Amino acid sequence: MLKHKGTLPITTNRLILRRFTMDDCREAYEKWTSSYDSRFWQPPHKSIGETRRMISEYVANYSKPDWYMWAVVFDNELVGLVCGNEINEDIKSICIGYCLSRSFWNRGIATEACAALIRYFFDIGFNRVFSYHNPLNPASGRVMQKCGMTYEGRIRGGSMFAGEICDCLQYSILRSDLL
Repeated sequence: MLKHKGTLPITTNRLILRRFTMDDCREAYEKWTSSYDSRFWQPPHKSIGETRRMISEYVANYSKPDWYMWAVVFDNELVGLVCGNEINEDIKSICIGYCLSRSFWNRGIATEACAALIRYFFDIGFNRVFSYHNPLNPASGRVMQKCGMTYEGRIRGGSMFAGEICDCLQYSILRSDLL
């Protein structure tokens, strides 16, 4: 049985993973208005109101024990988000997702954050953690590989990134892979 804990703070060597607050709206809006930065996550935000609505939804959902959405903070700056979703209680699986501002790419931040989530989710009782990425974003696949995930295959028309249906490349790691 899964022992959901919700979005509790996680600290790594360089990062703080914490809940979003409404105070994050301005900084998040500045990070999520670039179509380049968010092209593999969601369409860019057109107004701060859109960002406020999204963060308000995150904050409201924090009362749920199976809601997993973290702000990624590096050097006291909000640099992105990581999350867990697509939960399957029967087979104890969860999908992780992440999006970082471009100025923080290629620093190992996504890898460090995702590795922390994998440990967190295995501690909760998940057996399988998976993720997938747009084939046009091979750097995301490298993050998954560095976290010990195994490539499972291409899922044709299997996802939507930034409002567009596309193929996705899927990876996973099992609890037994770490034993």
